Amino acid sequence: MLTDLCRLKALGKDVKVFPLAKIVNPEVVEIGDGTQIDDFIFIYGGQGVKIGRLNHFASFTSVIGGGELVTEDYVGIATGCRLITGTHHYGEGQRISPLIPPEEQCVIRGKIVLEKDVFLGANVIVHPNVTIGEGAIVGSGGIVLKDIEPWTINVGAPVRVVGTRPRVRER
Repeated sequence: MLTDLCRLKALGKDVKVFPLAKIVNPEVVEIGDGTQIDDFIFIYGGQGVKIGRLNHFASFTSVIGGGELVTEDYVGIATGCRLITGTHHYGEGQRISPLIPPEEQCVIRGKIVLEKDVFLGANVIVHPNVTIGEGAIVGSGGIVLKDIEPWTINVGAPVRVVGTRPRVRER
């Protein structure tokens, strides 16, 4: 695994990547200081992955789809989350399969941004072209299809705001 980490675009200090984590296209992946990526994580680099400082990616989380992911500092991602940066769409009658010629497919690739202090509960699914605002929480099993306002608590499928949380006190 050490050789794979050497191929990363950038690797911060005190980063812990467990040996059973899988990073595909590591040359477009940046990992910030103090971040931990547990076993059984799958990250597909796609158009780029930039992980901030002191993030935690819990087991069985995946980053898939070939788009772009940016997480700012202090982001927590609980077990089983799916960060989908790209997906197939039926478009104008295209087929929905990655195994057919590209001209017969309609693929939507985008960017997911998790701003500072975001927390995703277990098994949250985030779709392409979504920004989750600073300090927002998404409860377990939430499905995120559109942007989420900062410092809100969101649950459901699709998610809806059910409350707010206090801002983090800077030290």
